[in-house]
Amino acid sequence: MDEITITTQPKSGYVIRNKPLRLQCRANHATKIRFKCSSKWIDDSRVEKQIGTDSTSGVGYVDASVDISRIDVDTSGHVDAFQCQCYASADDDQDVVASDIATVHLAYMRKHFLKSPVAQRVQEGTTLQLPCQAPESDPKAELTWYKDGVVVQPDANVIRASDGSLIMSAARLSDSGNYTCEATNVANSRRTDPVEVQIYVDGGWSEWSPWIGTCHVDCPLLRQHAHRIRDPQSVLPHQRRTRTCNNPAPLNGGEYCKGEEEMTRNCKVPCKLDGGWSSWGEWSACSSSCHRFRTRACTVPPPMNGGQPCFGDDLMTQECPSQLCTADSSRIVISDTAVYGSVASIFIVASFILAILAMFCCKRGGKKSRSSKTLKMTPEKSGGIYYSEPPGVRRLLLEHQHGTLLGEKISSCSQYFEPPPPLPHSTTLRSGKSAFSGYSSTRNAGSRAALIQECSSSSSGSGGGKRTILRTSSSNCSDDDNYATLYDYMEDKSVLGLDTTQNIVAAQIDSNGARLSLSKSGARLIVPELTVDGEKMLYLAVSDTLSDQPHLPPLESALSPVIVIGQCDVSMSSCHHDNILRRPVVVSFRHCASTFPRDNWQFTLYTDEGAGWQKAVTIGEETLNTNMFVQFEQPGKKNDGFGWCHVMTNSLARLMLAGHPRRNSLSASKRVHLAVFGPMEMSSYRRSFELRVYCVPETGAAMESVWKQEDGSRLLCESFDFILNEKGNLCICIEDVIPGFTCEGPEVVEISETQHRWVAQNGLHCSLKFRPKEHNPPPFSTRVIVYQKASSTEPMVMEVSNEPDLYDATSEEREKGSVCVEFRLPFGVKDELARLLDMPNESHSDWRGLAKKLHYDRYLQFFASFPECSPTSLLLDLWEASSSGSARAVPDLLQTLRVMGRPDAVMVLERFLSAFPQIISP
Repeated sequence: MDEITITTQPKSGYVIRNKPLRLQCRANHATKIRFKCSSKWIDDSRVEKQIGTDSTSGVGYVDASVDISRIDVDTSGHVDAFQCQCYASADDDQDVVASDIATVHLAYMRKHFLKSPVAQRVQEGTTLQLPCQAPESDPKAELTWYKDGVVVQPDANVIRASDGSLIMSAARLSDSGNYTCEATNVANSRRTDPVEVQIYVDGGWSEWSPWIGTCHVDCPLLRQHAHRIRDPQSVLPHQRRTRTCNNPAPLNGGEYCKGEEEMTRNCKVPCKLDGGWSSWGEWSACSSSCHRFRTRACTVPPPMNGGQPCFGDDLMTQECPSQLCTADSSRIVISDTAVYGSVASIFIVASFILAILAMFCCKRGGKKSRSSKTLKMTPEKSGGIYYSEPPGVRRLLLEHQHGTLLGEKISSCSQYFEPPPPLPHSTTLRSGKSAFSGYSSTRNAGSRAALIQECSSSSSGSGGGKRTILRTSSSNCSDDDNYATLYDYMEDKSVLGLDTTQNIVAAQIDSNGARLSLSKSGARLIVPELTVDGEKMLYLAVSDTLSDQPHLPPLESALSPVIVIGQCDVSMSSCHHDNILRRPVVVSFRHCASTFPRDNWQFTLYTDEGAGWQKAVTIGEETLNTNMFVQFEQPGKKNDGFGWCHVMTNSLARLMLAGHPRRNSLSASKRVHLAVFGPMEMSSYRRSFELRVYCVPETGAAMESVWKQEDGSRLLCESFDFILNEKGNLCICIEDVIPGFTCEGPEVVEISETQHRWVAQNGLHCSLKFRPKEHNPPPFSTRVIVYQKASSTEPMVMEVSNEPDLYDATSEEREKGSVCVEFRLPFGVKDELARLLDMPNESHSDWRGLAKKLHYDRYLQFFASFPECSPTSLLLDLWEASSSGSARAVPDLLQTLRVMGRPDAVMVLERFLSAFPQIISP
């Protein structure tokens, strides 16, 4: 029997969409051919066979082919590649010959480019790079660049990089146009959106023209008429020269030349002119000594080129005529009396008019409050009364608490707020058993720091929880000791005039100072030692409510929530609104500006100290009148990896950070937080359900608001620090939905830049609806890809699954405020360092050198503007805030003092660290 040989081997290939791959096999001296793919035999009914004899050799053969479809590949359950072979044999199947292995691939191309080109505007001659990275595909896609619809041909100036980017080593004017990147493979062809590249030319000055004009002067004629000329320079000849902004001329929006187009200069005149007196001025009024005076000046002309000055006096005095003096004196007395009488009359009339206006406004305000439901507030029902303030300002004064203990009464006071109230009164403080309740505090012996805390109540049907103000004793007390003073609040009343569903922490602080923290909301407050006299109740609150924010100019954008620091004293007296801070405090909060690797932000800090929102400082433009210091830190420096802003302020206020792009030609970016929420119960995935994708500013407070909104849901996936530009539509796309589920809505949600508004409205979210295909579906999973069009930022790929072992987070936990009185350096150590470093020296190894080493020297005058405060101590307060979360803060400060050449200060820190060897151990 002749040997069976396979003459045509099946070839590897791709299944393209719904077009199957045909595998062909031909064998000589065989009667049968079968195909086997992924260890499974292909049904013979699918195999097309042709048996014949070669006309040349007379050898019999079998020619077989089979179509491999996408269904074959998808349902094979293979882990590795989908591989096929053909097997040829005779009728008895004793001699079977196998072909080479052919691998079948599914050809595909994802929808979204991994990197897309962005519009750019660059100066002629600079290097320009347009990024492009093809979507994930198989086979690998080929990239082609188009300019205005025509394929870009590489040349000496235009280069195609290995990663697909288009690089122009020296941009030319002819390179301006609309560029598109196209990715192509056997499965598909996709193009990016066109982006405009504009090459501009800044204007340049031509050379100055020669000086034009004659400098000839007739000196005798000038001397003859000099007494008539007040300013000889105005009539003397001068020369002029010009230049033109055409070397080169500005093109495509390039800047016009800076400077003057014309220059003039006075001619050097040799004429010598003597000075001449002007006419005498008018006599002055008679003085109390009955004298008057008049003056003249040596200006007609002034002496020139060595001429003689004027001779004589420029001041003449004389006694007033007796009749004029007597009459004038009596006139003055009478005039003064009349003036004082007029002022008194005006004051009385003005007081009377103001009194009438005040009565009218009170009556009008009373009618308004009776007719308005929103302002109908009485002490019995609302716990507060709105009093009239200057236009646009309201103050909420909480009433005295019902309960009293030890003969004390508590009165709460709030910060000033513009209407509507910054933290609404729609919800109340929950009971201690609530999932969102509870504060933690760190107490030490001898500390007077205390924290407003909730007191758990019985779970009655009313749900009324007791609210308490907890004050620690000045001695060590166990939980059984009676060191707490409790006050019951009314059920529907907010604490400190603030809605307690917002994030707030408060503490009773004495001269030892304290640190208040709202970690999840991204806010901290450091009250240094000796900041307050006696004991004061201070609070720190965070609000992302839009009505609390100031009205910003069109180009500015909010970069942080509103941070509130205020006072609410425990005393018999009413609220105090005077500043109670003896030294600055440090407020730290997270912002969402992207400052790395390129910072194009111009930051502005807005504050409200009681008179409404005002622009406090533009960072980098501080003056001697600036009463705040602002310090920024780059993202990633801290353990939590977020950008922080530290503000030193000497007053209680509301604060918010805003900013706008420093240069319009470069885009500024924000860092946003992405999160996907889904149902809590696994049974919810057996019917139609939805996932909610949130895109909020990376400030902490915005995400806390999302947690409150998603109460009862589960966080399935989240991603940090997604870079979002102001321009460019935001796209949220669904891919790789696991079989067993289907997406009921569109797979791509595109949010235009006019709708996402650069997450200026505290973020946005969209809902994605899914439905199971069977009664008992498998665990749900999909991929959510978030990207921005015309942005160089890589897409954010989020693997979403409802399996608890993969990612399980719920809204069971909420912000817990904390208070601590421990600082990194004791007061005694800081006092010693201040005594050593406050004294200035020539080498600047004093507090100024410390500020420079710590990078706090942008506005150095601030630390020297408090006469009663040590500059070094203020620097250490800011260092305390900036070093939060760093285990190496104190050793690093020690090394800084070594580098400054201050062994005396080093000895102070080493003596302190010697008590904590574990801190400095490697």
